[in-house]
Amino acid sequence: MELTILVVVLIGAGITAGVFLVARAIVELGAVAYAALEKTMSRNEATRKSAALLAGAALALIATAIIAAISLLVVFAGLLQSGGF
Repeated sequence: MELTILVVVLIGAGITAGVFLVARAIVELGAVAYAALEKTMSRNEATRKSAALLAGAALALIATAIIAAISLLVVFAGLLQSGGF
């Protein structure tokens, strides 16, 4: 029972961390866009930073989706084996 609770907490923490990383990357992308508009950052530097932030956000989103998919498969497999459906 305790192991199940620990796994659920770890899955929840992983999904929460992934969502936080995506949100943080999007906020940073807005800061880069603002700096580019205010001419405090060059166009090339803004492009590089934007590409890196978008790549990081995409990777975090993919990792979060994989964690969520695996956890759903495990939950549904457990329900099917126990006769819950």
